Amino acid sequence: MSYSPNYVRDGDIGPRPGVRARPRHGIKKETLVRLLLTGIFYLALLRATGMWYGYPSNFDDGASVDPLPQKLMLYSLIPLIGFYGVLEPNRFLAFFRSISPLVGIVIFSIVVSFVGSLDFGASVRGAAAVGLLALAPLLFRLRYGNEETLRLLANFAIFSAFANILYTAAFPRFGIMGGSLAGAVKGLFYHKNTMGQFSAICFIVLISHRLPSPRLRYSGLLKTVAIILTLLLIVVSLSSTAVVMVAIGLATIVGLKMMENIRHSLARAFIVLFLCLLIGVAGSIAYLGVAQAVAEAFGKDLTLSGRSDIWEQVIPLIYDRPIFGYGFATFRQADIVEAYVRLGHTVRSLHNTYLEICLNIGIPGFLCWIAFLLTRIFKKMAAVYRSNQLQTVQAKEVALILLVMIGAMTEAGMMLAPVGLWPVLVSVLPMRTEPVAPRPRRRRSLSKGPAGRRSLRYQHPDLGE
Repeated sequence: MSYSPNYVRDGDIGPRPGVRARPRHGIKKETLVRLLLTGIFYLALLRATGMWYGYPSNFDDGASVDPLPQKLMLYSLIPLIGFYGVLEPNRFLAFFRSISPLVGIVIFSIVVSFVGSLDFGASVRGAAAVGLLALAPLLFRLRYGNEETLRLLANFAIFSAFANILYTAAFPRFGIMGGSLAGAVKGLFYHKNTMGQFSAICFIVLISHRLPSPRLRYSGLLKTVAIILTLLLIVVSLSSTAVVMVAIGLATIVGLKMMENIRHSLARAFIVLFLCLLIGVAGSIAYLGVAQAVAEAFGKDLTLSGRSDIWEQVIPLIYDRPIFGYGFATFRQADIVEAYVRLGHTVRSLHNTYLEICLNIGIPGFLCWIAFLLTRIFKKMAAVYRSNQLQTVQAKEVALILLVMIGAMTEAGMMLAPVGLWPVLVSVLPMRTEPVAPRPRRRRSLSKGPAGRRSLRYQHPDLGE
């Protein structure tokens, strides 16, 4: 018997998976990316809501708050997002390849509007702020999927509920409004309407169609208390828009839950289209009655506290510059609004996001943006998933988009503006649901071969792991 050496190919030579070098100190790249994107997301939410201490309760007093903290939060997103781009440059650039053509037209309209802007500096600063606050949640959503995004939104909603209640109790002279809005709670927000609408969004994020678990858990108890506090904040804010948002959000989630049994996407799409038309017709008929009842319940009239007088004055301005508008973010400047709107009191906002977008970037850009939102709503409602959890998350995303669009009817800055609910809206717009996770390493195991000898085999995890 003779023995001869066994040769192996060069491709088979390499370090064994079990003995690969690992950093003895420091932090793993995946952990660093997760912490970085989570911090960016929370920072964008805090900056957009504008929650801070010391806002004046009566705007007629002329009291002001140092804007430096808000600027620092916004500008700090630049190096943080840039650092993520260095960590994952290929993935960072790949996120921009799937931009919708409609969104591309909106971006083009924003840039072109700079040419004839009434305030060029305000337009450039506004576009930069909107882009930063949109990129921060978008990077997290496209990296970790919609379930993780909703979990982070829920955590921020819990923080917001407790923070506003505690702040109002500790500093009622700042947390409760005075003057003509005396008695309305605004908490850490600049205005009571902003707090009410954000609380409505938080309620939809936190609410669940399932009954609470019989086992007492601190996380579940904390979430239940936060839901109750968000409802309390909606009531004490005296915001009629927030009440309507909660009602429509709950109706949307319940309706989509009832449609889960329809698994055929085409049939589901037709049903969704029919329901949208039905809701649109019924809503247009019943809106005046509901709006009158809600307004009277909060001591207001059907003109929505003089908003209709503002709209009558700015609608003719749209036809003067219908293509490119007056410049992005120009009608977010109080001095420009006061120059074109003349009422018996000071007007700081148009109180309508749709009119604001038309005036800022023109009618074509506005139509493309609305078409993009409606397309995403229709696709999300018609999508069918095997997982009930994904269906629930998708239903909440549809409800959140609808709520922002509804709130935009009576408030300015709800979309394409660096305030309020803009990061929340951006985080629920993508269609991708699954996270982009790194490929798991192959695990080595010992198994007996056909001759009874132990051999090395590598287990390949299923795609679902």
